Amino acid sequence: MTNNKSCEKYIKIEINPFGYINSKREKKDGITYFGNILGQGDGIEGDIDVEIKNNENYEDDGLYGRYFMIKFNPDDLNYYIKDLGKGIGTFIKIQEWTEIKNNLLLNIGENFIVLSFDDDEEEEIENKNNNIFNDNNLESFLNIKIFSLTTQIKNYKFYASDCPITIGRSIENNINIDDDMLSRIHCTIDFGNEKWYIQDGFAKNGLREEEIKKSTNGCWIYAYEEIKIVNKMIFKANHNLFICNLV
Repeated sequence: MTNNKSCEKYIKIEINPFGYINSKREKKDGITYFGNILGQGDGIEGDIDVEIKNNENYEDDGLYGRYFMIKFNPDDLNYYIKDLGKGIGTFIKIQEWTEIKNNLLLNIGENFIVLSFDDDEEEEIENKNNNIFNDNNLESFLNIKIFSLTTQIKNYKFYASDCPITIGRSIENNINIDDDMLSRIHCTIDFGNEKWYIQDGFAKNGLREEEIKKSTNGCWIYAYEEIKIVNKMIFKANHNLFICNLV
């Protein structure tokens, strides 16, 4: 089901293992393509199963062609979603503790965040040359790169011992971002079982926290790879909001 914010109307989209049931695309390959068939480029009728209208406030986006796809996998009987690299991207809302994978792209408010584990080769070489060895050298660490369309890139580095790490509008956070769309404490990062995790909202005790105060506008993960769809999953694409109901 999709909610187009420009017209405040809900549209029901039914997909079965063969694809979108009302598709005009001849091939029943278990894939449903979402996009815009208007304009030039690869977005022509027959390429797309479900058309997504451009929001009236973003008519000049020039977003045409296939935006994302939903695919049924007969091996495990699950549906998967993946962005197809066109336009502003497809982002899935975080609703539980989620494992951070290398180079994960996150959207909060008007900001984008890249989370990575890449080694800092220059720092490692400098430490070896200066015979610097401490506990931090043996710890897992997380690189956080934050940027937006109007601000410069800011880089941070945290070790597992720094957890839990919070990001938000308040200066009490480990990372403070001046963005009115963010909650006071917008998201929490923690480390456990040799893995990094992220959760929407404030978790005072990290992974051990039972009650979590969620953010107002949510944290969103870019669907750069096939991600399994679960019941009540929420995602957004081209200024439209989607809610998945598995039946």
